[in-house]
Amino acid sequence: MRRPGAEGRDRRRLIAGILLAAGLSSRFGRQKLLEPWGDEPLLTRAARRFIDAGLMPVIAVVSGDPRLAQALAGLPLSVETNPQPQRGINSSIGIGVGALPRATPAALIGVADQPYLTAGAIGQLITAFVPGKIVVPRYGDHRGNPVIFDRRFFSELMRLIEADRGGQVVVTAHPEAVIDVELPASMGKDIDRPDDWPQV
Repeated sequence: MRRPGAEGRDRRRLIAGILLAAGLSSRFGRQKLLEPWGDEPLLTRAARRFIDAGLMPVIAVVSGDPRLAQALAGLPLSVETNPQPQRGINSSIGIGVGALPRATPAALIGVADQPYLTAGAIGQLITAFVPGKIVVPRYGDHRGNPVIFDRRFFSELMRLIEADRGGQVVVTAHPEAVIDVELPASMGKDIDRPDDWPQV
């Protein structure tokens, strides 16, 4: 049985997924990725969206907190540990890209605290991908995550030094390669503070 995001992809090589989940949740006050969203931790939900979209392989980059790896146990993905998550998101990007199989044609890099993003939306990004390009979601008037990078940008991603902007540095450096995909603005919302959590 084919996964939801895999339809129509026989003409393409599979796109990998890198789920960035090593953040320390300093603004949240505790590890937000372990907080329940519905009936599962926020991290587990994010990983399932990557898997359900048909990304393969999926690599999750987590901190050394063993609870994060436990939240991903049993899912068809690999877990890489960032031993120095305080160095920022770019250190996790480097670890994730470095763990990709050598022949990986492209990778979608996303964050684990974007709970409104659906597997279907990720599928739209996958469908828009063209070899040699970068696919970026646009949420209203701004770009966001996740972003698909062709393999020709992998070396740049591994050399990133601006800790706060992540892969957007590479996006900005190559405007001629960017394909924008419009997605609902709500899907771009991430969770940074307890006030961002839906009150139920």
